Parts: sequence; C-alpha cells; structure tokens
Amino acid sequence: MASISSAWALYAKLVLSTASTHSIATETGRWNNHILKHFDPDCEIESITSMNLLEFRSSLIGKKLSPQSISHCLSLFRRVLQRAKQWKLISGELPSFDMPRFDNKRIRFLTKEEANELLLCVSLKSSLWHDICVLALHTGLRSGELFKLRPCHFDSQNSALHVLDTKSNSNRTVPLNKQALEVLSRNISRKELIFTEHGKQILYAGRTFRQAVEICRLNSHTQDRRQRVVFHTLRHTFASWLVQSGIPLAVVGQLLGHKSMQMTMRYAHLAPAQGVSAVKALEQFTNSVNLE
Repeated sequence: MASISSAWALYAKLVLSTASTHSIATETGRWNNHILKHFDPDCEIESITSMNLLEFRSSLIGKKLSPQSISHCLSLFRRVLQRAKQWKLISGELPSFDMPRFDNKRIRFLTKEEANELLLCVSLKSSLWHDICVLALHTGLRSGELFKLRPCHFDSQNSALHVLDTKSNSNRTVPLNKQALEVLSRNISRKELIFTEHGKQILYAGRTFRQAVEICRLNSHTQDRRQRVVFHTLRHTFASWLVQSGIPLAVVGQLLGHKSMQMTMRYAHLAPAQGVSAVKALEQFTNSVNLE
C-alpha cells in the first residue's frame, strides 16, 4: 500500500522538479504546511475517503485561508493522488474532491492619474522597478514572463518581444510601443536576464512595489482582495485601457495570451459602445420601409 509521503516523493522528483523555483517552493509549502499537517505522512492513499477530504477542506476553512488558497491545496493533493493512480502505486478508486466554487477574478485597474502617480512614486524608490512597471503597463506581460525575459527575446528590428514558455504553454509575440522600446533599450545588456536585482533573478514583485502602492493609498478604500492593487493589476490595466480605446476583445486576448475568449470577456463591460456600433453596421444591408 502506497502512502501519501511516498506518492509525494515521486511527484516532487518526476513532476514538480521541472517547474520554476518559485512554483517548487510554493507547492512544497502547501504540502508541508497544510496537507501533512492534517494527514499523517504514513497515511495510506487507499484509506482516504471523500469524508476525509471534506474534513480536510473544513480544516483549511478553519485556518481562514482564502477560497483560492483552499482550492490550490486541494488541487495539489488531487494531482499527487492522480499521479499515484497513473503510476499504479494504488489499484483502488480515488475519492472524489469537492472543490470550492468562487469567483476570484481581480477586476481592479488603474486610471491614467493613478498609474502616473504610482510610476512617479516607484521611480523615486527604484529606477529598475519603474522600468519593470512601465513595461508591464505597456505589454500586459505577467510578472513571471517579465522576470524571465532575456536579451534574445527582444526583436529590436521588428519592435517586438517574443514571450516564451508562458503560463498558458503558448508562445506569443507582443508588439512594442515607444515607451516599451525605451525601457528595453536601456535595460538590454550582456546579462543573461534583462531584469535582475542585486545580481539575482527576480521571482516576484516585492517590497518596492508594495510600498509605492501604500504611499499612493491605492488600497485604502477596500479590503476586498479583488479590488486591491497588486502587481498583476498592471496587466489588467493594460487590457482595460485597450478595450476602452476601442481595440477588439479578440486582439486584446491575443496580446494577453489568453487560452480562450471567455477569459477576455471579463473586460467586455468596458466597451458597451462596441455593441452599439456593431448593430448599427447592419443598417446598410436593408432598406427602410415606411408603413404610414
């Protein structure tokens, strides 16, 4: 009988080891701090029931974890057990996972005034983070995509940036405007990565960005995490500004690297006039008839 610890050891070696350093640390933390704190390391996989999983979920709720964090813990546990089944470590059926349902999408984006104030505040603290924020605002890249950029990804001849090994596993090319080109031109060097801090790879947006947000009081009006300004808000701002400028949602989704149009539709409410223009375009195809 396979234990959850033996299943995790194989999962960490064969699957998780190929992930980023940040992902390895995050997933290992979830396993050690939550899953192993509830289940005994020698717990046999085939002894775990759906009731046990509901009890585990309740314990996570009791820790006051966010719905997304609870979902991440359950999803990790499910993946480990599914791999154990795939590798024939167990023969029985796996218990069912009752995953929490929630709408956790961040919807906050910056106004032009807020963005300029934030960039000014960041620039006073760090020219590096000012440039990172400007590039995020003008390309819509995820933080992980920004921090993995290499000089070879910058196509100066065609004013484009090649984004590889993305979260959606789909490479894309993002055109660059004047502001983005200026940032890349002054940060390109012989370094292996375009952006580094203290000679090391940046893994996530840290203290400098958070302090600037706090100084600008961008989160002073809300405790709802969906409304709070975080680094990812720059990506939402990029998309929101494009939609408000009349750029079709399909183009916005392509620039963001979305897997499906459904992901881009969260921005549809920002361009109600596009629907009006669309139906007005049909007027040319039929003749009006005066029924009086």
